[in-house]
Amino acid sequence: MVRALVGLFAKNPFKPLQAHMEMVMECVALVPDLMEAIVDRDEDKIKAIRKEITRTEHEADLVKNELRDNLPRTLFMPVSRSDLLELLHHQDDIADGAEDAAILSDMKLLELPEELGGDVVAYANMCVRAARSAQELVGKLDELLETGFTGPEADGVMKIIARIGQEEWEADKAAFKLLKSILNRADCSTCVDMILWMKLCEALGDIANAAEQVANHLRLLLAR
Repeated sequence: MVRALVGLFAKNPFKPLQAHMEMVMECVALVPDLMEAIVDRDEDKIKAIRKEITRTEHEADLVKNELRDNLPRTLFMPVSRSDLLELLHHQDDIADGAEDAAILSDMKLLELPEELGGDVVAYANMCVRAARSAQELVGKLDELLETGFTGPEADGVMKIIARIGQEEWEADKAAFKLLKSILNRADCSTCVDMILWMKLCEALGDIANAAEQVANHLRLLLAR
């Protein structure tokens, strides 16, 4: 599969990036289920999802490394090699956030007030939503290539970029509210749980942050 993707660079350098993004999303899509397992304190399910996330993240890593090592030095395209590598890096960061969240989730069973369970899952879904928008954005690169990065297609992409910025901002607000609620509950958990919740929220936020970085880099490409 990897060799087939590498061969696509000659025809369209965006196809391998899109294929890598699909693998990234296979990993990230499991995050809401992971948060639901934490809320339910289902240790077996947490462990199973953690293993699946780390497996899919590793597969995406292998593809990333192969694509990076085999990206042609010269591309007769309106984007540079460094631009493609930058996008690949930000896509990889999305998967890394999911893996970090999975590892933290399986450190110990976390305590959480029952009334905050819905907020945890909602926050995870917000971060994943930003990543899905980034996948949609990368999927539009073919259209941009055909139109020379101008016209209605470029306008549509700018709207997606703006949407991702809004989604990341909303995720940031949700993270602040959630952590404040957790930290202000003296009966919520031990100091260890508090630290893990802070790190877990940060890892989830990294998913949305990396999605925004994908959007920001494409905004720079359109501005050239």
